[in-house]
Amino acid sequence: MTIPHVRICIVGFGSIARTHACALAALPVVRDLPFRPLLAAIVSDRPAAVARDAAALGVPVLTLAEALADPELTAFDVTTRNAQHLAQAGAVLRAGRPLYVEKPIGRTPAEAAELAQLAAASPAPTHVGLVMRYHPAVIEARALLRVGGIGEVRQVRFGLFHGSYLDPARPISWRLQAAEAGGGAMLDLGLHVVDLVCFLLGEPELLAARHATFVPRRPDGLGGTREVDVDDWAWAELRVPGGAHVTVEASRIAFGAEGAPFELYGTEGSLVANLERVAPLRFTRFDGAEATWRKRAGADPEAHAVAALLPPSRLTLGSFVDSHLASLHHFVLRVAGIDPVPGWAPTPHDAAIAEALVAAIAPISG
Repeated sequence: MTIPHVRICIVGFGSIARTHACALAALPVVRDLPFRPLLAAIVSDRPAAVARDAAALGVPVLTLAEALADPELTAFDVTTRNAQHLAQAGAVLRAGRPLYVEKPIGRTPAEAAELAQLAAASPAPTHVGLVMRYHPAVIEARALLRVGGIGEVRQVRFGLFHGSYLDPARPISWRLQAAEAGGGAMLDLGLHVVDLVCFLLGEPELLAARHATFVPRRPDGLGGTREVDVDDWAWAELRVPGGAHVTVEASRIAFGAEGAPFELYGTEGSLVANLERVAPLRFTRFDGAEATWRKRAGADPEAHAVAALLPPSRLTLGSFVDSHLASLHHFVLRVAGIDPVPGWAPTPHDAAIAEALVAAIAPISG
């Protein structure tokens, strides 16, 4: 039997694109599919810089216009800098082609809203790389919340902590410039956890927020320094429908404490995990009836369908790649006309809502 291909064009080829390429290459190995996802082309405005990678992968380097004119390319995966997302993803949507786009979809709420409007008018599937929705702990937590496993949710703490920008000698980069990145730690990292708040608990109300830039200037590589105009750290208190209070926090200076705390406390128990690890969700009830409630949640067909998008536990590629693989798996199934779990895929509309909240938490001055 001939296995049809879903031929994917990756736009940009930086570190996150390499993660996507690894996930797409591994997908047919870790899961049985009725088709084969195939990296078929790279779009780059720096063709010489990606020529070696393209040759190793056996794919051409094209302009976006050339790629969109090729009817053999099934879908597009936009992984470039934040400043390019609106123009490039918008071009894909205007051409009516399936789109996977990394987050954030825009540097500003206005850019995100514009892309969301284009996606709403497109006949093709769209998908945003808000990949924490595909973490096993999130999948199980959603199922347990749906059956009332911890009672009424009262307190929630989500965070994402990296330590990569603690060193003040680290040179300036586009991620530290509002004009290119749109935001700092809260947009880069916190967007994931804000999306989880909306996805699991409903769209929240912002009660309080703070943000700070601890390294205000960095070396520019030319003997001088340049201003950093985005946040190194940000925190917010939210209230979700039902009344639970939620704190979200994002940091790029948390050296030695890297992780992604995921904690929900209810009237009857708690759900706790670290989303930067491949580890089980810790579910605790004060009556000791965890097994009973896990059995109820385990009957949720949605949870089974999403879990099937991940690699089996014995074939894990690590939490980071696993979540990207599951998200891309879901996307290529949708491109092929198969959606095993409608309503789970992060959409540009979802991203625009989360990005508007992020901008309120850590606004860019000027």
